[in-house]
Amino acid sequence: MPKLTILVSDNSFEKFYHALVLAIDGRALNWTVKCFVTSQAVILFTKKVRGRAKLSIGFFANLYTKYKMKKVGVRETEKLLNDAIKEGVEFYVDEAGLKIAGFSKEDLMDGVKLSGAVTFLLEAKDSDIVISI
Repeated sequence: MPKLTILVSDNSFEKFYHALVLAIDGRALNWTVKCFVTSQAVILFTKKVRGRAKLSIGFFANLYTKYKMKKVGVRETEKLLNDAIKEGVEFYVDEAGLKIAGFSKEDLMDGVKLSGAVTFLLEAKDSDIVISI
């Protein structure tokens, strides 16, 4: 079975959205999909900060984006993330990035695992496709 590894290191809305779409589409192709999250993006996988406040997007841009997404029938990122987890995408959050952001393992969303750079490198080495977003 082909294996896709995605590295997400930015909490921008566009990058997060595209990483989720690629992950879900990879699973639809019956690929093994692992998504590693580091740097600012770790906050996207914590329970304490929910919704768009996690994403690097301004208030008015957020309202406009939400309106446009609803108008054209695009699912919101929280829904995509939950769908990706349900579909079997494995999400790993960088332990150092999580600590720097002021969170602990207990703050992670259900279904998200803690990892480090070595885990990412080993997975990337054995992957058919590696994408950095």
